[in-house]
Amino acid sequence: MSVPIRDVLVVHPNAGRRAALASALPSYRVVAVESKTEAAFKMANAAPALIIAPPDDARLFLRQVAHTAPDALRVFICSKSDPAGLAELIQSAAEGHVFSVLDEALSGPELGRTLSHLLQHRGSASITVPPSTYSVHFTLNEQAQEARCSEIGNFGATLLLPGSIPLVHFPPGSALESLRIEREGRLLFKTPWAHVQRALLVHDESGEHLRLGISWATAMHPPPPVPGVTMEAQSEVVATLRKALRRGAILWLQRVNDPSVQLRLDAPVVDMVDGVAVLCCQSSGMLEGWAGDEVDLFFEMGGQSYSGVCNLLVNEPDGRMVLHVPRSLVIRNWRSLPRFKPGPNDRFLISFQAPISGHQTTRAALDLSVGGLSFPFDASNEIIPAGSRLDVSLLLPDGTSEKCQLEVRSIHGVPSDGRLSGGLRPFRAGARFSGLSQTARDAILRAFMSSRCQSVSEGCDVPFRDIWHLMEEARYRFHPDYPFGDDSQLDTLQDTHRKVYSTGDLGRALVYTSEKGLLGQISGLRIHSRTWLVQHLAVRPGVRRNEQVSYELSNLAVELGEVQQDIEFIRYSWRKDNRWPSRRIGWLARALETPGLSFLRHFCYMRLPLTDARPTPDPSLPRVRDGVRTDFVWIELHLRDRGELVRVLSEDLLTDEVDLSALSERFRAKGLHRRRRVFVVDGEFMPLAVALCEEGTPGLNLLEKTNAFWLLVPNRSHPQARAATQALIQRCVEHARERGRPSAIALVEDEEAGVLEEAGFQNLGRFSEWIFHRSMIRRVCELWRSVFERLGGAPAPDWAGEESVE
Repeated sequence: MSVPIRDVLVVHPNAGRRAALASALPSYRVVAVESKTEAAFKMANAAPALIIAPPDDARLFLRQVAHTAPDALRVFICSKSDPAGLAELIQSAAEGHVFSVLDEALSGPELGRTLSHLLQHRGSASITVPPSTYSVHFTLNEQAQEARCSEIGNFGATLLLPGSIPLVHFPPGSALESLRIEREGRLLFKTPWAHVQRALLVHDESGEHLRLGISWATAMHPPPPVPGVTMEAQSEVVATLRKALRRGAILWLQRVNDPSVQLRLDAPVVDMVDGVAVLCCQSSGMLEGWAGDEVDLFFEMGGQSYSGVCNLLVNEPDGRMVLHVPRSLVIRNWRSLPRFKPGPNDRFLISFQAPISGHQTTRAALDLSVGGLSFPFDASNEIIPAGSRLDVSLLLPDGTSEKCQLEVRSIHGVPSDGRLSGGLRPFRAGARFSGLSQTARDAILRAFMSSRCQSVSEGCDVPFRDIWHLMEEARYRFHPDYPFGDDSQLDTLQDTHRKVYSTGDLGRALVYTSEKGLLGQISGLRIHSRTWLVQHLAVRPGVRRNEQVSYELSNLAVELGEVQQDIEFIRYSWRKDNRWPSRRIGWLARALETPGLSFLRHFCYMRLPLTDARPTPDPSLPRVRDGVRTDFVWIELHLRDRGELVRVLSEDLLTDEVDLSALSERFRAKGLHRRRRVFVVDGEFMPLAVALCEEGTPGLNLLEKTNAFWLLVPNRSHPQARAATQALIQRCVEHARERGRPSAIALVEDEEAGVLEEAGFQNLGRFSEWIFHRSMIRRVCELWRSVFERLGGAPAPDWAGEESVE
């Protein structure tokens, strides 16, 4: 539950800092004064629960507080660069005063989190433990230290060090890095850092000790793994801001690149004034600035942080503010995988031995994913700090159990909404899985699909003939090597379908069913080591749009790629002459274009049917050789120079991955084939042309992209470039013939289409392809949802063209 609302007394001579400190605790009644003399009068009238003050004259002030507010939590704000203030606080601690210290440089949100954390620490359970059993290791000023733990709670602990260590080595606020607590050699808890709150020299029957009171964070957020994604469409920015307000997100404001004063915005509302979106609000303090000045706005929502730059329109002394809505928002993901709430029929339970008390504990998962889960606990009785390691038995919905480990990553209070809770302090612990079995992953994914759409299920066990007949009814016409009416290849396709989609590691097949039977299907394929290809979408004709079969299947296929932690990129492709995907997905690709994170390209699909008659090779063409490592280096550097870093990463074109050796092992373990050959025509100083020739088991992709070749021609104006291209085409055709392929397939840019047509290839149309990073997936899914919501009342489209969306 929330800490009860009580008075907070803020003492600070700087008006801006007082305002920032007051705004950092929105759930409390805050009284802000300028001097300690004025504070003494306030304390005489009513004893506050929390007192925040600067460090000057700390000993005198602490003696006054001991008489007027003995139960108050005392916090001093002191800069690390203030030696006089630190010396005063050290002397105060030496006299036996108990208090906490916060760094002056903390921003508004950090202040709020830290102060709330200190109050929670005060009211949380703690337990005295035998120091001889619990050892503590940490680093201070790059020196390794060892201590004993005498008391531990959810938010901090008490450490004992030898009395020979000088007290001045542990000034209040100093950071203990890489702190870990072990019990009889077994790791119980680990945190990147903890802060010294108080230090005291004590004497007991064991001799002289240095007693440290420390606290640690309630969350261990890693830095974002990739640069932030920028949202630039104004309509999307406004929609995101309104969504944040509906969810009750707290908005913070500061001067541009100046976190010294950060203010929380009260009662914010997005409004339209003369066709311009503005944010109207009441500031919790006074921010210096004039109309036209730029300010930073930021907030957090759904495991993501958002930040943008606004222009001040109105900034009145009473705190009323009007701002332009940011022109763009930068989004960063703090959680790698989105979680879902399991339905009533998909209950997951965890059972573990509490890390400190040793009590056997069972809890239901509040939400989960294959990456982690959250569960409730009572902070007034249970001690499960962020950083704890738990050995867990995970009870699955079918009644079976699987062993795994959890690392608690964060704990947060659950709001009580003002209800009486009988002394309970419900908290929510967020934890990360390790050692999760494939059985447990599959159970979680089934529950995930059920929570998204009850009509969608795994398609790996559906007879491929049923899916094939669905494609035929949906007029899925574009797979030239597998014509309808010719069932000679169905057994091969069925075998590939079973091997690829049976485990979920190489791919996932999804089907949409209702009382009408099989209505749609889609699949996702690990086409490269880090890339998930969304392919083979087919919907039965006559399906009404309001059933949103296409939307449910597409979104789920993308999200199932995201839940695999080693997948970094999602890949779509579609025919340019197919109006539905070209307009909808093409719009998404253009709206979300992000250099370095997304890649939109267009290519021609060229096909040459192979017959028994072998053409005579042209001896005048230059020699073609197999590629070696130096060629792989050239390929990576050439594509990087062209600005195609996304292609390098998503298509395994890094030097050590070009031959797909790692991916080949994964496919070979399932009885499948996947490889890449490289053919090169040499020039004087670098290759004249290179062919990337993909190999794969028939049916991995019905357009056989995994059996097609791409061409790289660095200088098309070179006098030998055309002959080099012809030689590579001749070699790739021969390679396809050697492998027993019914046709040779080329995916090339427009400039090479003419040369291929001269070699007998048919141009079967232009395709577009969009590759985007996993950090963009949630925005893609939300925009995709908005497209279908806007079109919900439109007449049902002709789904016949849906087959060429892969």
